[in-house]
Amino acid sequence: GINCGHTASGPGYGAVGIVKESEHNRLVGQALMDLLRSSGVTVIDCTIDQANTQGEYLAATVALANRQDLEWFISIHFNASSTHTGHGVEVYTYEGRQYQDAIDVCTNLEELGFTNRGVKAGTGLYVIRKTKAKSMLIECCFCDNQQDIDIYQAAGGAEAIAKAIYKAIYNPVVLPAVQEKEDHNLTCDEFIGFV
Repeated sequence: GINCGHTASGPGYGAVGIVKESEHNRLVGQALMDLLRSSGVTVIDCTIDQANTQGEYLAATVALANRQDLEWFISIHFNASSTHTGHGVEVYTYEGRQYQDAIDVCTNLEELGFTNRGVKAGTGLYVIRKTKAKSMLIECCFCDNQQDIDIYQAAGGAEAIAKAIYKAIYNPVVLPAVQEKEDHNLTCDEFIGFV
């Protein structure tokens, strides 16, 4: 389940910095859903675009996610700080559980140039606390920090962020190689030479 964080407008709208969080949450989230679907993964879009209040938005998001049998609930966000000096990527999980996928999200985004702020306890976040599925909330970078936005744009924007997240969470099933069929029509001399 992929949630493009916050509403598209009105109550529940995300931070507005150098870029608009809600807009870029959707760009990254849609690109991530496209990558997963192209790999044959069933994806549920858990995005809520409109709500009358922030509380209604959160409740609707969790209700939508909890109606599904999800392996992961992933909420995409861009961070902001009151001083506009916060920077980097961080991932929130229930009780700060160090899931390898969450660690890999931070590492992959660090490789694009962002500061790795690590996996943190997100138990106080409604969508982390209330979803039944294993969940993570990804703060891709800070939407109000010029350094982060420069890195974001130089790396390739939403597509690059989505690819980094995809590589962290998608684990292809590797099937064993098919062995060549044995030749049971060998002559005695061929068999002895083969052995």
